[in-house]
Amino acid sequence: MARNPKKIMKLMMILTIVIGFAALAVGIVAIAKEEYIIATAMILVAAWQIVNYRLWKKRS
Repeated sequence: MARNPKKIMKLMMILTIVIGFAALAVGIVAIAKEEYIIATAMILVAAWQIVNYRLWKKRS
């Protein structure tokens, strides 16, 4: 079992935010380069990170 679950949960929330912003940035660049499949995938990843963040925020 984890030593300090609240600390790990906070770290995971921060990691979720970073991944979400990175996916959003890649999605924007992909739209600019007209790579719509990659842009769609990255925007879906960013949206899923929002869902994960909300779930983890409820738990902490």
